[in-house]
Amino acid sequence: PMGEDGGADAPRPPERDTISTGRFGRGFMFYMTALGLGVALIAIFSGQVLEGAALGALIQPGAFLIVFGGTLGAVIAQSSPKDFLLSLRLLRWISHPPISDVADREEAIKEIVGWSRIAYRDGALMLDGLSEAIEDPLLKNGVEMIVDNYDPEYIRDTLVTEVKIRDARLRHAARMWESAGAYAPTVGILGSVVGLLQVMSGLGDVSHLGAGIAAAFVATVYGLVLANLVFLPLAAKLRAIIFELTLRDELRIEGLTMIAQNKQPRLVERTLVAAGDRAANVVDIRRAA
Repeated sequence: PMGEDGGADAPRPPERDTISTGRFGRGFMFYMTALGLGVALIAIFSGQVLEGAALGALIQPGAFLIVFGGTLGAVIAQSSPKDFLLSLRLLRWISHPPISDVADREEAIKEIVGWSRIAYRDGALMLDGLSEAIEDPLLKNGVEMIVDNYDPEYIRDTLVTEVKIRDARLRHAARMWESAGAYAPTVGILGSVVGLLQVMSGLGDVSHLGAGIAAAFVATVYGLVLANLVFLPLAAKLRAIIFELTLRDELRIEGLTMIAQNKQPRLVERTLVAAGDRAANVVDIRRAA
């Protein structure tokens, strides 16, 4: 039988189990970040109370300033201005990620399949009017090359190169937070040594010696907490977002290439849906690991 696209009907893509792929909104990632950090802090403070120590012993503004300021300074010293500013801009992804897992991949597939129907039925030139309204630089460039009748393999290679360059820059910026996670414990030890020096300078008052040593080691605690509960998890989350962003754009590139090859819309849809399912499984396995 003939389909609406002018060719033989291809089998419909299989229905997917939306429960297994996990549909979560953009805000869900922020809630997970806040939940994880909250659980860790509650566990630390609860353990402090169960051990009979006062919570106030962990509150040392001077120690925090040494650790946070020293770590920030070390990261600035190793970074170029462009990379450092980009690493700061990436922080907004924690609450507003550029993609929303499966939902965004499905939206990308739906959009590209719609373009393929127009190009297959009316010709690629009909996409010219649509390209002006496209805001995403990758999609806009791809559609413009399709309209200009570029070779499909050239379109694929050009877009893949764009994604590789962008991802390299993003991963490098995310590694700034990994570096912060490496610096923080060492700076914390430095803060403890500074505190011990101050304690040793006042050995004449032995009654305050124990409290002074305990306060000095708070800087080490701050360094370990910032590294293992803030900086390193933050870097890992940013890497996961970049990974999903890459998968989404790989689907886009494949779809745009198929449009340039004048493939049937049903074939484009089936290919992208199958690839999207595999991409979702890869993301799930990566998170489980």
